[in-house]
Amino acid sequence: MTWYSESYKQRQPVAVDASSTGSGAVTPVDITIEIPSDWDLFWENIRSDFFDVVVVDNEGQLLTFDRAAGASYANRVLTLEVNAYRLTTQTVALIYVYFQNPSESSDLATTFTPSSALTGYIDLSRPTGLLVTQPLQRPPSSEPQTSFVKASTDQIDIYFAVSNLFGLRASSYNSRFGMEGIEHVVIQSFDSSGSNDDARFDESKTRFIEGFVKVRARAGSNNTDYALVCRITTTETQQIDIRCLIQTRDQLPS
Repeated sequence: MTWYSESYKQRQPVAVDASSTGSGAVTPVDITIEIPSDWDLFWENIRSDFFDVVVVDNEGQLLTFDRAAGASYANRVLTLEVNAYRLTTQTVALIYVYFQNPSESSDLATTFTPSSALTGYIDLSRPTGLLVTQPLQRPPSSEPQTSFVKASTDQIDIYFAVSNLFGLRASSYNSRFGMEGIEHVVIQSFDSSGSNDDARFDESKTRFIEGFVKVRARAGSNNTDYALVCRITTTETQQIDIRCLIQTRDQLPS
């Protein structure tokens, strides 16, 4: 994993929802990414011609992209379109929007018409109290060490810290030391028998924030515990499971 260009000061992870697409094979797909109008960090640090807004894969390679009709710097309207990005289906994949390069005088966009495009999501949240840390410091225990209690009707977002998982470069490239990162994630929820049930999570709500993966937990049976799993495949082909315990308690009076 590398930084696309040292001339670009900022980047934002984008979650591409391919969780309900294909059969798990690597497939070229088109993607649309709507830039939030309330994202001040972006809108206050880009060129008015959008030349310094580009889409890059998780290896630091520029993707073929376009800007949808109707883009307006004054009105804070911009949708980016990515052409034929090869991702693993039935996952949530990670790509990046890079921005803030005042010296970029060339338009790197390429005109095309997207077809059956998947949606890429930008999440502007920050971790809350529902935080899972130190995923690889696992004591010899049969249950995940971090646990949360929810009602069976709750839908809650849990943040898995991932920044300490990835390998670094021995020397910098483009003024950055990053080498490894997330390629895609898959979410699972196991009961005590090891049975997974996608009714207990909403994979389409999975989002990437720099250093974290946000996962939506839901449903479950009262007085039952589950292991919620964020399974990460990295750009160096590592597979890492981060787990927490979801205790479903409806807390009714006796």
